[in-house]
Amino acid sequence: MLCSLLVLVCILATYPVAEMGLMDDWSYIKTALVFSQTGHIVYNGWATAMLGWAIPWGALFIHLFGFSFTTVRLSTLPLALGSVFLFHASLRRFGVTPRNAMFGALTLGLSPLFMPLAASYMTDVAGLFCILLCLYLCQRAVSARSDLSSALWLILAASSNVVGGTVRQIVWLGALIMVPSTAWLLRKSRGVPVVAVFVWLASLGAVLVCLRWFRQQPYALEEKINQGPVGALMLEHMAVEVFKGFLCLSLLALPILIAWISGWDILSRAARIRSACIFIVLFCSAFVLGQRGSLDHRIMPWLGHVIGTLSIVPNTGEMLGTRPVTLTVAGRVALSLLVVMSAVLFLEQMITKPWKLKPCENQPSVQIRQACWILGPFAVSYAALLLPRALYFFIFDRYLLGLLPVAIMFLCLTYQRCMRERLPALCTVVLVVSALYAVAGTHDWLALNRARVAAVAQIERSGVPATAIQGGYDYDGWTQIEVSGYINDPRMMNPPHAYQPNLEPLRLQGKCRLDFAPYTPAVQPKYFVVFSLMPCLQRSRYPSITYRTWLPPFRRTIFIQEAPLNRK
Repeated sequence: MLCSLLVLVCILATYPVAEMGLMDDWSYIKTALVFSQTGHIVYNGWATAMLGWAIPWGALFIHLFGFSFTTVRLSTLPLALGSVFLFHASLRRFGVTPRNAMFGALTLGLSPLFMPLAASYMTDVAGLFCILLCLYLCQRAVSARSDLSSALWLILAASSNVVGGTVRQIVWLGALIMVPSTAWLLRKSRGVPVVAVFVWLASLGAVLVCLRWFRQQPYALEEKINQGPVGALMLEHMAVEVFKGFLCLSLLALPILIAWISGWDILSRAARIRSACIFIVLFCSAFVLGQRGSLDHRIMPWLGHVIGTLSIVPNTGEMLGTRPVTLTVAGRVALSLLVVMSAVLFLEQMITKPWKLKPCENQPSVQIRQACWILGPFAVSYAALLLPRALYFFIFDRYLLGLLPVAIMFLCLTYQRCMRERLPALCTVVLVVSALYAVAGTHDWLALNRARVAAVAQIERSGVPATAIQGGYDYDGWTQIEVSGYINDPRMMNPPHAYQPNLEPLRLQGKCRLDFAPYTPAVQPKYFVVFSLMPCLQRSRYPSITYRTWLPPFRRTIFIQEAPLNRK
């Protein structure tokens, strides 16, 4: 409860108020709003997630408190707190000590990935809640005192996950993978294997019915696993994306992973030499790449979408121009080297030494085996479903949210089993620094979006329609579905011919064309809200908007520019 309350205080400290869409939640909020008004589920050409129970859940908050973007996003808050609570409970049930369990729960809840998502109406936190609920119920099945109780817990885990997975399809790995894995642990229990088979078949049937229903909905997007032929360059791209995903996951788990630096003294001489050589090679490579100016995509946060928006990456694609950053390239390089060396030392110690150490008396190895059986197949299946994204597109950092609890739990259990019972004080330092940055970064991100709302409102007050304003990716998406009813996405197949591929593009120079503009043909901007002044646009009569942040630079400005008279 204390972990959950601390996360609540930190989220509220960010002042999670902004009357516009954040990331992709403008599409989901529109669906919740329409449901609250009509009782019908209506998609708008952008959601690949089914949304499921999150739609009436958000509509309930609209009914109770009236519609606003902030009201709908607050519906995520109970799910975020429940996720932290369930994760702490699962850590304790797997034998993690109380102190280390608090570290693990807070590493999840105060991470720079979890906190911005908890302040939005994205489906990632809701999906994580359902995964952790399934895990907790599976643990209850394993520890039940009777065979009947074990069977009932498994039925509850599967049924709740089938319902929960309607919010985000990948959650169904709980019913399809995690529950059967748990049943294998209980294979000697009377009647449990038979019940597990029937439960799995029923879950699979329900999942197929839901997928078929979603495929038939107008303006719903189905993300196919096989999207075309595969070439050698695509496989290379996939390998790079997977490696970046591993590094990004290591970054998120750094408050626990860094504990392995304290085990330097138990490494063999050969392992120390190898680790030192790796560090020297990486340092020299960073120096050379830095001289060439090609470091940006090779250093943390490695993957895009959420973490980079917290004053880390200068170009995020949400608006034109370059945003101010707090972490310089030198700071990102240093943090990247710290993450990589922590991972290297972890791997060295896992390969060479610690399995020979005497285990802690209060950490029987059977709990590690249970964790591996319940979570191992789930984690492998989850990672496998990310491969098509890595092959045809990119892996977003928020896709790692479902793997982060697995990584944290494995690190905590392994450290207790193979190193020491208590995580070192260095973990506390890193956790505090990470949490402070996550809170301040989330606050500044929301402050930026409030400034965007103020900039657009300033233009609209002079009589300019919303369709003549480019407020950025997440602002223009809402304008498009308000005017046209759906996003002009080429993946949309139902209804036929809804996608219009031959619309006249904006006659602007390439640097002044937002990548999202083809999806929003209803927006024909005359005015542009930008991070920095663009040479291809001209100054407008509207003053810039200045806002304050908690991370340097503490005073930031966004600008309003006008399209040139002669567009090229």
